[in-house]
Amino acid sequence: MKIRRLLAGILILSLLGAVAVGCRKTPETPAQTEAPSEVPATEEPTTEEPTTEDPLAAVGIHEDNSYRAAAMDKAAVIAFYTETLNDVKNRCPGYTRTLTHDVTDVTAGKGKLELANRIMNLIVTKLTDAAGDTDDVVTLEPFNDVAVQQTFPVFGETYGCDLTDLSVLESAFCYTDGATYKLIIRVRDTLNPVPGQDEFSKIMTPIDRSGVAGGIAGFLSGLDDRYGLFDFDYADNEITCIVDRETGRILSLTQRMVIHVDIDLTVGLFFFSGTVLEAHGTVVHKLEYTDFVWE
Repeated sequence: MKIRRLLAGILILSLLGAVAVGCRKTPETPAQTEAPSEVPATEEPTTEEPTTEDPLAAVGIHEDNSYRAAAMDKAAVIAFYTETLNDVKNRCPGYTRTLTHDVTDVTAGKGKLELANRIMNLIVTKLTDAAGDTDDVVTLEPFNDVAVQQTFPVFGETYGCDLTDLSVLESAFCYTDGATYKLIIRVRDTLNPVPGQDEFSKIMTPIDRSGVAGGIAGFLSGLDDRYGLFDFDYADNEITCIVDRETGRILSLTQRMVIHVDIDLTVGLFFFSGTVLEAHGTVVHKLEYTDFVWE
């Protein structure tokens, strides 16, 4: 009997000891499932340079990705362009025509720069006069066929756009955004074309050099052509035409013609003659036709 009580006491003491040891143990920390917010556990430090901003976007120029190339070769583009412009002559819609001239890069290798600038601005005036453009902005009412013939490009009283010589073109492409077509035509650089007498002139309607030179000669106290040389070099000529895809009617037309001018002014006095001005400059001649009213 005493032995049983002794064994029971030993067993109770053993159980109390086990409970005491268990209470002294530190609870295990659960495994972390999320990294601390201040230091990402799974992100390695990067060594890449920061992305630089698009320089064109920084000045407000964004690439237009809405247009895609249409399946047209050069001949098809020109045929479409010809049909579109001739439609203006036949239907005579109303529109607004805006003319701008920018004189840039005037330099005088010999003589005064002030005189070179005056002559360059006189050339701009004569360009405007020779083209019959008395106002920078002209708004036409619909069905005014006479005004269309006078103000719309490549149109005379008896002809429209009839371009057949594709060799004068640098390129001709057509793009579409689904609702409109965009025709972009670039003309090869040409030296002193005669207005209305060649294919280049039918597209870009350049101004006759002799008429401008005569006006400048009158400005310079009646000097004749022997003492004034004015060479025009037409370059970077481009046409952009937007056409409604559903109706085939023109929505806008922009013609840009860059004219490089060389001036060589010589004055003769008895047996002496000398160059008093040798200068160069650029005139950007731009015509924009917008706000077409088709009735």
